[in-house]
Order: sequence, then structure tokens, then C-alpha cells
Amino acid sequence: MLPKLFLPLLFFATSSAATAQSDCATPIIKLLRNNMEVPATGSALFPSVTLRVIPDAGCPTQGNLRFRNAQLTLVRHGRPLLGSMLVNQPQVDLRSLVGMYQSGDHLHVFIAYENLAIVGANGKLTPYLQTKPVKPKPGQLDLITEEAKGISFKWPLVKP
Repeated sequence: MLPKLFLPLLFFATSSAATAQSDCATPIIKLLRNNMEVPATGSALFPSVTLRVIPDAGCPTQGNLRFRNAQLTLVRHGRPLLGSMLVNQPQVDLRSLVGMYQSGDHLHVFIAYENLAIVGANGKLTPYLQTKPVKPKPGQLDLITEEAKGISFKWPLVKP
């Protein structure tokens, strides 16, 4: 009976390093036009939007979230129509895409975890902590999912 009692302790003593997991979900990307949220169900492409990263509802943070850069890609039939736009400020000019998109396209917004930071009350930036996926060795396929690398938003587009 005594060995059965110590078996769980033996397991924990022999296990390697543990990583803490937060109960909070990942942050959320919101696109705003005139301070109104762009619907994730679809809309026309606006000439300009504001990109915000907010914590998931109910998740306390030490401050606001800020991004260093974000990738925006116009996608048609599962493939990029053009190269990705790299933006490094919340105000995004999309005028160059307005004449190109068609109904059924979507704008894919992606921010890597390494480009996220928490802004403290004193204004200090602290990197957003997320477990880093192991990078593949040269010549190996990268099987790490996009969700493990960062956060994204898919904006379905329709013509008015």
C-alpha cells in the first residue's frame, strides 16, 4: 500500500520542467471603422481601418496590448492575391485594395506573438509571454500551426 501512495510523487519528481499555463484565452484582433467594430461576418472593404489588440473578455492584464507589426493579406480562393502588407501602426490604409477585391475574398490579419507586448501603467513594454514552439531543423517541414505562432482575424469581404 505504501508504494501506491508514493507512485504519484515519484512521477512528479522525475518529470522535466513544467510551464505555467494561463486560464486566459489568447488576445483578440479587432478592426474598427469610425470607432465601430468591423463585423467578422462580412462587409465591404473600407479604405481605412484601425487595428486593435485586446485581451479576451474576463482576462485581467497589467495594461493594454500593443503590436510591433501585423501582416494583412488579401486572399482569394485560399491563395494570397498579392504579397502581404506589413503595418506597424494601428491606422491602416487599405485604399490600394479597395478596387481589387471581389465578393468571396477575405482579408487575413496576422500578428505573431513575438510582435505583441503588454503596456504597463507606467508605459513600460513587456513582451507578451507565450510558449515558443520549437523551430524545425533546416530541411524539415514546418508543422507548427498558425495558432501556435500568433493571433489572426479573417475579415470576409462582400461587394456592396
